[in-house]
Amino acid sequence: MLIAALAHLLIQPAAPAVVWEQPPAVIETPAAAAPERPETTLPEWALADPFGYERARCNPMVRGAKTLEACQAETRGALAAALGDDLPDALRPPGMAGDCQMIQAAGGGSAYALQCGAQQRGASASTAPQEMDCRPRPEGGGFSSECRPINREEKGLKLRLWGDDD
Repeated sequence: MLIAALAHLLIQPAAPAVVWEQPPAVIETPAAAAPERPETTLPEWALADPFGYERARCNPMVRGAKTLEACQAETRGALAAALGDDLPDALRPPGMAGDCQMIQAAGGGSAYALQCGAQQRGASASTAPQEMDCRPRPEGGGFSSECRPINREEKGLKLRLWGDDD
C-alpha cells in the first residue's frame, strides 16, 4: 500500500505555480437606493413590525386610562405617517386611501358603485346545531322522549331547597 501511495504521488502532475498579481480593480456599481422615509420618532422595530408596535403601545398596562380605540387611532396614525403606502391594510385608519370597496347598486342589475369609508361587517348567523337535553318520560305503558334546548348561560351550582322550582 505504501508503494501505491508513492506511485500516486510520482505520477500526479505538478501543481501550477502561484502567481501573485494585483486583483483586478473592482468597479463599484451604485446600489439601489432605499426609499427614503420621512423623519419619524418611531423606533426602527416599529417600522419593521407595525402590528407588534400597536400591541405594545395599546397594551392596557401601557395605555393607562386611554381607551383602546383612542390608542389604536393614535398609533395607527403615527404608523401611517411613517410608513405611508407600506402600512398593512389591517392597520389603515378609517378614511385612508384603499378603504374603498365595490358594492352592487341598490336597483339590482350589474352596476356597481364605489363606497369608501368604514366597511360594514355583520355577524353571520350561527349554523352550529343547538345542544339538546332529552329525558325519557313514561307515557301510556311505554316511554317517550322530551327534549329541550340547553341554556348555557346558567352556569354554576344550583341548589334547590324546599321544592322551590322556577
